[in-house]
Amino acid sequence: MPSLDISCDDLVVADPAYVAQRLSSDTLWREWWPEFTLTPSERRGQEGVRWAVTGAAIGTAEWWLEQVRDGVVVHWYLRVDPAGRGGARRLRKLKERYVARYRNQIWRFKDEVESGRAAGMSRTGWEPAIVSGVGIGVPGSAPEPSRQNTSRQRRGESMAEQTTSTIIVSATPKAIMAVIADFEAYPEWADSMRETQVLSTDEAGRPKQVRFKVDAGAISDEYTLNYVWSRNEVTWTLEKAKMVKGMDGAYVLRDLGEEGTEVTYRLAVDVAIPMIGMLKRKAEKVIIDTALKGLKKRVES
Repeated sequence: MPSLDISCDDLVVADPAYVAQRLSSDTLWREWWPEFTLTPSERRGQEGVRWAVTGAAIGTAEWWLEQVRDGVVVHWYLRVDPAGRGGARRLRKLKERYVARYRNQIWRFKDEVESGRAAGMSRTGWEPAIVSGVGIGVPGSAPEPSRQNTSRQRRGESMAEQTTSTIIVSATPKAIMAVIADFEAYPEWADSMRETQVLSTDEAGRPKQVRFKVDAGAISDEYTLNYVWSRNEVTWTLEKAKMVKGMDGAYVLRDLGEEGTEVTYRLAVDVAIPMIGMLKRKAEKVIIDTALKGLKKRVES
């Protein structure tokens, strides 16, 4: 097993084919990692590239794309043994440096390819009925017939209708993201939240899978969500639940400078029991408005 095993996952809201084309450039990755010699060992088109790594470290690296909603999650892996000797402290410092370097580069890339998209808005021309894992082809391509009418929404599948609301918070995006990521404190300020538990974290130490116990009137359940974090955006999809069979949401932050930060909350919930669409939207609206007001109060207090 390599002494450094790093993985990062970041959502890029752009045409999957375009993202794949840009990331297929060996020149781009060599600019990002000048101390490595990256030799392609496997090219999988829109599903990614795998390299043999030599130079400052020996091992492998790869990226691949998972289509989620109106964009793709870029999965990146670096599994190497650094050249030269070094103990646990050196490995820890290298890992922190490599993760910080990659985050800086992928966020610059994200800002570039997402330019012109308003906070909280779907990508222009996107058709919502996308199932992750069916294929990374044209956005809006239909899922396989055998997968369309399942009883549970699968990971990465998006529901067409979302309820959205926005609030201005007098704080920086960084400060707001810190409160959003502090799931263990949710029962202190989120009215409907009864229990929370972080089950796993990503390489940056941010919650990746979280279990919730919620009592929100019409929507009460115990469920687990999977999170993908970017600099000013976090999205989630449902892993498992007792009553809820689909949950697709996001916090999107837009820095307004001295005015504070615009926080947009998007949410779509699908429940196992029959519920009139209007009532479901109303329940989502209550959840969103309560969460935004609680978040604002928590951050500004």
